[in-house]
Amino acid sequence: MALMKNTLIALFAMALCLPLSAQDKPKPDAAKSNLEWQKEEMCQFVFFAVLEGLYRDGVQNEIVDAIIGDKIEKKENKVKTHFVFRCKLCHATYEAFRTYRNRPAFMQTKGASTFGKGADLALLKQLGSKDARTRIYSMGALVRPWIMHRIKETRKTPEEKTAMKKRFEKYAQEGADLLRTHKRAKDGFYLDWKFYGSCQACEAAKDLGKAGF
Repeated sequence: MALMKNTLIALFAMALCLPLSAQDKPKPDAAKSNLEWQKEEMCQFVFFAVLEGLYRDGVQNEIVDAIIGDKIEKKENKVKTHFVFRCKLCHATYEAFRTYRNRPAFMQTKGASTFGKGADLALLKQLGSKDARTRIYSMGALVRPWIMHRIKETRKTPEEKTAMKKRFEKYAQEGADLLRTHKRAKDGFYLDWKFYGSCQACEAAKDLGKAGF
């Protein structure tokens, strides 16, 4: 009887400890969790707008490499040279550049893999600048017209354009909040991002605004 009583006491004590053990477990690092931008319609729109623009203009690999942080060793830091880490529209844009960079050559075309005449290689100096504003806005000079081109090509109604502007603004606010978080965390990639505007895909909201939406 005494043995059974001691066993029950031991089991009860273990049961009490279980919730405490669960609470003691470290929470998953948000920076390492998946960012499922690909499930969102606006992110898909931006991805295809950028990918189409890259192909249509025939942007050279040297320029793409500068934008996707080809020389950065740590994989998760590559996106940080021109984009806000974990901003969904930034990642959609970044992945479009990566996808284009890994494009295959067309068959029976003597190695051709894209269209257009290419971008001005003078961009390389700006894209590699130590000044964040110069770097980001030189990339945006490519991306933002591509997004506006796709908006026009898909023949969005005025109501749809106004709705898109609001959605871009929402992403822009989320991106701004993320940027503040990175700066508070003393992330060296973002300490000099002191200019207005960061995610150049989000900045398409301004372009729609200038167009009267």
